[in-house]
Amino acid sequence: MRKALKIVLAVLAVFIIIIVAFGAVFLLNLSAYMAAGTKTLTPTGTSAGNALVVFDQGLSGAAARAAERVATELQEKGHTVTLAGVKTAEAADTAGYSVIVAGGPIYAGGSTSSVKDFLGSLNPNQGTAVGVFGSGSGATTPDDVSMIRSAVPALQSGGTLQDAVVVKIGEKEDLDARASEMVSQLVG
Repeated sequence: MRKALKIVLAVLAVFIIIIVAFGAVFLLNLSAYMAAGTKTLTPTGTSAGNALVVFDQGLSGAAARAAERVATELQEKGHTVTLAGVKTAEAADTAGYSVIVAGGPIYAGGSTSSVKDFLGSLNPNQGTAVGVFGSGSGATTPDDVSMIRSAVPALQSGGTLQDAVVVKIGEKEDLDARASEMVSQLVG
């Protein structure tokens, strides 16, 4: 009887540790620190301008894949692109970019705190095109875009980024097509 009780308590302890660990990842947004690298993509011809694509990769990595595809689309449109994790030094320096895109996963109906913080402190120059994407499961609905906008005060009516292009890129959607649509809205 005592041996069975010890086994039950050990299993319960392991279960609690797992729940606390997953809770910490979500609540403390630890996934933002996993996207620590920076990459520069140069166009084949003359550069049409500089673009910054900042991302929180999330747990599944879908947001990182979306950010990479958006960066590639901007490169194909002739931009020199800096692709950077949201917590990197390169992401903190937003001066000199004609296009700035930020995105990450959608958890519990909103963007991660790292993406919200980045957008909240972003003060783009006049004429800078700003895009925001959220990556989540399922196909995109109009409510998804509203949800992303409502979760970030700067994106709401009267906010400093109210004119930003906002999209959701569903994990099961055609990533190439969704990224291309977003970039077309940003730079034509």
